[in-house]
Amino acid sequence: MHSSPPGLRIETTTTLDKVSPQDWDALAEPEGFYMSHGWLRSVELESGASVSYLLAYAGDRLVGGLPMYEIERENNVFYSLAPRLEQMGTSGDWGVVGSRRGYSSGILRAPGSEDAVVDELLNARREFHRPPRKGSLFLFATSRTAQTLHRRGGAVDFDCGDASLLTRGLSFTDYCDTLRSRHRISLRREYVRFLQAGYQLGHQRLSECLEEAAPLLANLQTKYGHSVTPEQTFHMFAEQAACLDDQSVVFTARSKGRLVAVSVMYEWQGKLYARAAGFDYEALRGAYEYYGICYYFPIDYMSTRGLTELHLGIGAYSAKVNRGARLSPLWTVALADDPADVPHPAPLDLTSWYTDHGADAVQPGLWEFPWTLPLRTN
Repeated sequence: MHSSPPGLRIETTTTLDKVSPQDWDALAEPEGFYMSHGWLRSVELESGASVSYLLAYAGDRLVGGLPMYEIERENNVFYSLAPRLEQMGTSGDWGVVGSRRGYSSGILRAPGSEDAVVDELLNARREFHRPPRKGSLFLFATSRTAQTLHRRGGAVDFDCGDASLLTRGLSFTDYCDTLRSRHRISLRREYVRFLQAGYQLGHQRLSECLEEAAPLLANLQTKYGHSVTPEQTFHMFAEQAACLDDQSVVFTARSKGRLVAVSVMYEWQGKLYARAAGFDYEALRGAYEYYGICYYFPIDYMSTRGLTELHLGIGAYSAKVNRGARLSPLWTVALADDPADVPHPAPLDLTSWYTDHGADAVQPGLWEFPWTLPLRTN
């Protein structure tokens, strides 16, 4: 235990099993699902790293949290530190803080005491980062956290864009009415073609269909050059099912009872988070199956559940923007323990995101650095 001057105390644990999901998630909501209790618990089960959580308490009330990872080996090159450090103009030993999986990372803190909580968590973090470690690296940091760390001397570099459809709980038909006419016509045509293809559509919990889904999920990864087997895919999603099954929604398309298309999503705090998709490519009928199972069918499901946002994550930005997505930036942040180790990445110019995707998808203030918008604290 670490005592703190402003009436806060810092405790540590190696598992979120000892923390109330409700208390943790109340603080995690501004940072998103990938900082949620269930998701981080599933990350704990992965091999290749150990985790310690710094927990900030005011009395008996949880007011802050920060996961810290010791990476022994990185099994997924997508999350490798070396390319990010090289882009920032540095190298050496850096710890991973916030989250090591998914598309957002941050520091949890309660409204009304943000600065004190952040300062105490970051001070406690230093005890874990003895030389030769240079400091902490936040992957996919939200703008909320990147701004907070920038004010404390963190070096900030752009990582990627993050896409979401703001459906506001509308049905697919009503959602289309909110789009520009050329997009509206295309989406409706694609969904009709998908519905008329004759698939049996449904949704299940992940545990109910994982054995069927794993080969299809592996197919998509293999198609895009990733070396993964159905067995490895099954194991990875079994870890997620162990912690997140009640939040899972797996959209399925079947042909004569056989699964041919699937998308794995998680429902959290009024939003739906798309995680993975898979297909039996030889059995598809050329009916816009990807968009049907990953966008259109889920939007109709969301309207029955009162869910207001479909989080689509990174990549394929033009296709997402054409279907109404809005884009937010995610950042890599290096917080050095010694001022001499602070990286100096190249100056950022992100105006191409605005010119490529337009004002409907990109809010200029969020993409300017240093940021011009007030820091959001809730």
